[in-house]
Amino acid sequence: MRVSFDTAAELKHAIDELFKDFPVALYYGLDSVAPFPDVQSHNGIEMYYVWSGAGGYLVGNKIYPLQPGTLMLIRPNTLHKVLQTDLHQNVGRHVLIWKEQLLLGDSFIPDKHPLHTLTEDCMFVQADAEHRLKIEAIYRSIQEELTEREAGFATIVQSLVKQLLMLTYRLHLKAKEAVIDLKSMQLPKEIHYLVQYIGSNFQEPLTLERLAELVHLNPSYLSTIFRKYTGCTPHKFLTLKRVHHAKKLLRETELSIGAVAQESGFNDASHFVKVFKQHEQATPAVYRHRERAGSG
Repeated sequence: MRVSFDTAAELKHAIDELFKDFPVALYYGLDSVAPFPDVQSHNGIEMYYVWSGAGGYLVGNKIYPLQPGTLMLIRPNTLHKVLQTDLHQNVGRHVLIWKEQLLLGDSFIPDKHPLHTLTEDCMFVQADAEHRLKIEAIYRSIQEELTEREAGFATIVQSLVKQLLMLTYRLHLKAKEAVIDLKSMQLPKEIHYLVQYIGSNFQEPLTLERLAELVHLNPSYLSTIFRKYTGCTPHKFLTLKRVHHAKKLLRETELSIGAVAQESGFNDASHFVKVFKQHEQATPAVYRHRERAGSG
């Protein structure tokens, strides 16, 4: 299974191809900091576990600290990216991605399904030593089953994914609200603030000058350090947020292309179509048709 990609689009395509065979994919034992500069999203629930190293993880509009024992459950089609907080600090991780269809027809805790309790883009937990052993054992077992594919492997993998999901949910219920430790990520507070600000205000007209003014930095310097820590400029990050929101509207609503453009922060529909095609290699209309045909 290919584990190295040059772009987020390549990774998304690879995951889609893997899902055609089986609704669970595991990238086991990865140890790079960030495989590519793009922010990624894919149609699958991601369970991202860190077994060594440290860093930061941008998920939606928030940045979370990564350290041994960190486990994050991320919603499908959510923008996320490992941040280059320390070029000399690798992040050892297991990345499990699975489709929710794996749980279809399941009656376990129907009134409080873990995925239905998510109020944000992800569930963040920090496991202690005891739970780390349990978590790592589950990932190891999933890897063995997916590699060997002996009789009944699908049933066993399904059971293991459920175990990991419920263990994550239990830890989430027991934990207090996670406190974002910027010092542990070596991440400037200005970057953390702007990631949240852009994520909450991408529908508004935002300029580099306005963003620089908010954090009292020179525009050129802001662009440089933002790219250093996130892998993209403020303008590109803003565009990614707008395109991502447009994709959601195209999948889930009947809004016209012009209305989708307006709701996503694009004042001109023609410009929106051009930008969207650059990012998705398809027009908004083609993307909408393709996504709905694929989910039908």
